[in-house]
Amino acid sequence: MNKFPVEKLKPGMRFTKPVYMDQNNMLVGANVPLKEGDIKRLQKWGMKEILTDGVPVDAAPQALPPGESDGADLGRIFADYTRLIQMRDEIAKVHLDAYNAVLKAHMAVRNNRLFVTTDLEKAAEGIISILTRNKNSFLFMYDSTEEKDSLATHSVNVTFYSVLIGLTMKYPKPKLIELALGTLMINIGMVQIPVYITHKQSALTEHELNQVKTHPILAYQAMKKYGNFSEKSCLVSLQHHEQYDGKGYPRGIKGIEIDECSRIAAVADNYEALLEKRSYREKQFFYQAMKQLVASGARKFDPVILKIFISVLSVYPVGSIVELNKGGVGVVIGSNMQKPMRPIIKMVVNEDGQPIRDLVLVNLAADQSLFITKTLDEKDAGISVTDVL
Repeated sequence: MNKFPVEKLKPGMRFTKPVYMDQNNMLVGANVPLKEGDIKRLQKWGMKEILTDGVPVDAAPQALPPGESDGADLGRIFADYTRLIQMRDEIAKVHLDAYNAVLKAHMAVRNNRLFVTTDLEKAAEGIISILTRNKNSFLFMYDSTEEKDSLATHSVNVTFYSVLIGLTMKYPKPKLIELALGTLMINIGMVQIPVYITHKQSALTEHELNQVKTHPILAYQAMKKYGNFSEKSCLVSLQHHEQYDGKGYPRGIKGIEIDECSRIAAVADNYEALLEKRSYREKQFFYQAMKQLVASGARKFDPVILKIFISVLSVYPVGSIVELNKGGVGVVIGSNMQKPMRPIIKMVVNEDGQPIRDLVLVNLAADQSLFITKTLDEKDAGISVTDVL
């Protein structure tokens, strides 16, 4: 069991597992608030530490009723969140390494040069590894504020989401590598489109739009000509704009005629595109992007893959800022796959509008009296998601 200093105990504090005075004597049960008398008794007896297999939970919102299973769930959520925060710098490095590998490949194709895929393969393995350890690692893809090449950044972000879907679908590692290499190269055809088109701030003409629609074919050809990729990886770049109803491009194929990895990439690519600022609109935030993806996806995407993506990210994806019915604002830090409307929230503003400095987690799946009333963007909420995590 873990030791916790008595001097740090406060009245009302709860733990996700029973608290013991020693190996044989329990002080309070799981999720039972400590009373001031309990703490004074420990101090009177000269005890310096208590023992527990759980973690402390602030009593502020009564998010969980007493119960071992709910406590265990919150303990797991707390542990996942703690690991995610500890991995923040590592995630940033994995993302940057992948970005640099993609940028290097883009430059080679732009200059009609062959390139080796070693750095891309290492990048794919790094993304797979980081998401295997914590599925919410994608949240810190958006940490960096420095200006970066948008095509390369988009490709890396799409790869994170695609691998997340692949892991959920129990893909073996070789297949995950093929999927990741395909999505890392998803925009390599765009570097062969005239810059005045790819950077145009106004609406594209019909001729310019038709040129853009050639980029999947250009990508497939570039991967075959300049790199060393499997056919499945090449198909991801070729088919990621095909739609399940046959109304996509470049070939207008439909359903299972589209390779499964390409169907995964299509969902991830569309979701990431919604999160990006465009010349004709501001960027969407996580909830709005998911809402629009679901609304437009009934015919565009493989329904099974779309459902998997929604179940992993939830209707309120990790990073969404939400307001609760009893007041207070929080950031979604985890999802309940069986209850996608009721995620896990880290509270950042209390009912009185004051910032919350301590770690307060609320599991909506465990408290039916609490529910989300609306979502906010960072400007409306007056917070930066990555700053408050």
